[in-house]
Amino acid sequence: MDVAEYRRRYEAELAGAAPPESPAPEAELARTADEPAARADALAPGPLDEEGIAKQVAELLATLREPEQPLTARMTALQALGALDFLGPRFAPFRADYNQALRDVATDPEGELRESALELLAIHKDPYAQGLLVGGLERPEESLVPEAKAIQFLGYDDHTEIVPLVREIYDRATGPAREEALRVLATDPQSEGLFMRLLEDQAEERDIRSISASGLQSLNPEAFDETARKIVTDDSDYDDIRATSLAALAHGREAHEKPADPELVHTVRKLGERSRSQELRSSSRRFLQSAE
Repeated sequence: MDVAEYRRRYEAELAGAAPPESPAPEAELARTADEPAARADALAPGPLDEEGIAKQVAELLATLREPEQPLTARMTALQALGALDFLGPRFAPFRADYNQALRDVATDPEGELRESALELLAIHKDPYAQGLLVGGLERPEESLVPEAKAIQFLGYDDHTEIVPLVREIYDRATGPAREEALRVLATDPQSEGLFMRLLEDQAEERDIRSISASGLQSLNPEAFDETARKIVTDDSDYDDIRATSLAALAHGREAHEKPADPELVHTVRKLGERSRSQELRSSSRRFLQSAE
């Protein structure tokens, strides 16, 4: 997931949790200190003026850092601070304290809180968080988050020097970690051959083949086009993989204004007419439209 996608997801989460009209007074916060759900609601930020924001941020940071507070309240404080961070310049005076609080809880015993803090720090390419994540990958017994998450978070920074490490991890990884490793390797020219082998391997997991298609197209569009054409015309391959390859071929031609290959156009038209797969018929129509 890239940074823009993360922000869209985070904003959607915030929109789904409608905050109260105004922040709760201190007396209400004290009264609900032992009631996780009520305290969480009280911590959610409402509209704030310039005088109120400093007080609210201080309360949220204190709650986030306090290990004796219920996890629900600490997570809500973290989400509320994330919402305030979107205020931009208005939140600037508090950003240093906010980032330090995230670092403080990046090694917290609570796994959910720890993971959320590390992701927020990784979004901002925080060196401390990156060091923790790399350390966990190099020494799995010290890992603070699952291997797949560590790779995903490090992948937010396209300029980190983690490709050699991720290449090593891929060789041992399984499940989600393997997929995340491939997403990072999509920027690695040395991985072109790996992506081609995975894309062509019908025994490989379909998600892996789809990721490999994107990786190969990014690294070598010409090699991808050649491989994708073979897949599209191979009736023994899976319809969803053929549809994905066909859609990528159409997108590639639209992006680069490539002329349509008459032979391939004829093959795709026949494929769309006889296929029972709705996905494959849809990709065929898209391809033919791009060829017009």
